[in-house]
Amino acid sequence: MRPTVTTEAASATRRVWPTTAMLVISAFVLMLMSTFIAGIEVAPFFGDYPSRDSYIEAGMTCVTTLPVFAAMVWCGRQRGSRHGLWLIGVAAGLMAYSGLNLLLTTGGPNHPHPNLAPDVTDLFSGSTVFNWAAFVVFVAVAVATHLQR
Repeated sequence: MRPTVTTEAASATRRVWPTTAMLVISAFVLMLMSTFIAGIEVAPFFGDYPSRDSYIEAGMTCVTTLPVFAAMVWCGRQRGSRHGLWLIGVAAGLMAYSGLNLLLTTGGPNHPHPNLAPDVTDLFSGSTVFNWAAFVVFVAVAVATHLQR
């Protein structure tokens, strides 16, 4: 049987949805993991107040997921996904809100610098390393897919 437009479109749809599902599930797992890490960093264990440094590190953990989500969307677009990638935008919006909220929170009352400003080096320190590694992986997949076409 000769392939027609309808059979080619149906086979293309079947090949794309697993990629979209994998990317959306990966985005929500990354969101949950980063939220858990940020929550542990600012949790008041044994009545101790978190310092401003802890809030900055937790906020940067959440904010550095945004490049990863952008790389996931780019990777999905290169692999043929379209409409399901909007769900990654939901995770990105939640992480941007929580990251900015943590970055704007001052430290405890006994902290010597309660209004310490975040620095560029905070983007690459502490628990943000996993997010940058995931970013490199998804960009590499997107570039490889682009070069293959």
